[in-house]
Amino acid sequence: MKLFLVKEDERLVWVAALAHERMYGYVANTGKFHDNNPLRNDYYMERWFTYVEIGPAEARRLIAQGVGTLDEVEDDEVLVEWRADPQPLDPADVLSMAAGYRA
Repeated sequence: MKLFLVKEDERLVWVAALAHERMYGYVANTGKFHDNNPLRNDYYMERWFTYVEIGPAEARRLIAQGVGTLDEVEDDEVLVEWRADPQPLDPADVLSMAAGYRA
């Protein structure tokens, strides 16, 4: 599993995890990583965002800083979906898997 800081220009957007061609974004509002197909599509095809590979310690720092916090009003529909996600990934699990990753 690889970890990324996802940026739009200088704005920090997501802490993301790539595993087996699936991209997960950390959503601070839920405290979990969620499958994010639009982010996956951007990573592989569109490249509207910038992806900077990071390690688990940096990911932990960014999560604590609040990267991945969505506006409760503006992003209400997607937050409802993510709160109902039956298979979110716990950050501790994601970070430990990434720590064991060897390129």
